[in-house]
Amino acid sequence: MSGQKPMTRVWLMLGQVLLAVLILLPFFWMVSVSLKPGDEPFAIPANLWPENPTLDNYVKAFRPEFRVYFMNSIIVSLSTVAIVVSLALLAAYTFTRNQTRLILFMMALVIAAQMFPASAIIIPIYKMMKEAGLLNTYASLILAYITVTLPVAIWMLRAFMARLPVELDEAAAVDGCGPFRIFFSVILPLCKPGIVATAVFVLIVTWQEFLFALSFTSTKDMRTLPVGMNDFIGQYGIRYGELMASSVLISIPVVAVFFLLQRQFVAGLTAGAVKG
Repeated sequence: MSGQKPMTRVWLMLGQVLLAVLILLPFFWMVSVSLKPGDEPFAIPANLWPENPTLDNYVKAFRPEFRVYFMNSIIVSLSTVAIVVSLALLAAYTFTRNQTRLILFMMALVIAAQMFPASAIIIPIYKMMKEAGLLNTYASLILAYITVTLPVAIWMLRAFMARLPVELDEAAAVDGCGPFRIFFSVILPLCKPGIVATAVFVLIVTWQEFLFALSFTSTKDMRTLPVGMNDFIGQYGIRYGELMASSVLISIPVVAVFFLLQRQFVAGLTAGAVKG
């Protein structure tokens, strides 16, 4: 057995390296193409790294329209994160502290809401937004993203809050705290890892979402980044260099947020996995 342990570690390490290469290779190629000038992306044989690196594609990609798309994505994503996390916290706390038939029925509805893909509910949401006169506005995208991400956010926070013993609430109540004081002063500080994990999840989903943004916006000044990238795909060709450069620019904010909050994100995901 002792002779098998080093080999097991070697195989595990090789598997991890192979998996890392498979995951990172498309991103490396994206960065490589974004630095290639002119027709170099179509060179045969293809080069993993550009022979004459240039930042011209980034200069062309970072045009005024891109800045508008960037601001639209920030407004929509941050607004969705703030609303979804706030609503999910209240709902998750209610689901973990009350087990009435009505609450259990509402939990079943939340589960049912997760069974439908976004493409299945886009038409009814579109019709409701049209009737309300909200198409081509921030409100239409925010409401649509809330509909898609809120059920998952509730279950993420519910799994985390289920670990918090009810005795904490009871002890705070004995000290004279009301329900709101217990929630804001006792529960929320203990839920920080779960809140961060949920916020990062919602941010990633809304930042990269394409279908709703394409369907609910009709003018350039309301487009988000994923839809704005279509500007580089023309009728007679695709500007691969600028397209890849814009893809890199779009990825940077999400990657930066993840690396800054990765400890809280992992802690929030794993904390809800084990109850005890």
